[in-house]
Amino acid sequence: MSRTVKIVVVASVVLNVLLAGVIIGSLAHQKMGRWSAFRQDRALAAKLPPEKYRLFTEVMGGARSECKQIRKQIKATRAQTLGILTAPEFDEQSFQREVERLRDLRGQVSDRMAGATLQLARQFNPEERRLLGKYLDQPLRP
Repeated sequence: MSRTVKIVVVASVVLNVLLAGVIIGSLAHQKMGRWSAFRQDRALAAKLPPEKYRLFTEVMGGARSECKQIRKQIKATRAQTLGILTAPEFDEQSFQREVERLRDLRGQVSDRMAGATLQLARQFNPEERRLLGKYLDQPLRP
């Protein structure tokens, strides 16, 4: 093999290794966010009685699944708002209407999560509410 071919092969191998590292690092970062939330849930599970933890997972899981569709609407509305903002001709009324819709949708998410928290708080004793407050005070995902 000539010297040029050797250099090209070595460079190709090095670039492929770097690309694989970037891909693996990216995937690991995504998984760590899920793992972090899982660890937070496990820490709460260790401190709550099993029946209270089951109640927590049912109530909060239900609230999160209800909010999933609303979050999709938020994403679509945000895209529409940005489209209006970046259009050649700015339509102020449409922009204000979409911003108001965003506020409403975000309020719906907040109301659903607050309702779930209220439902849990009614059934938890003061120590369990303190643990719930500590859990909710932490960011859920990076």
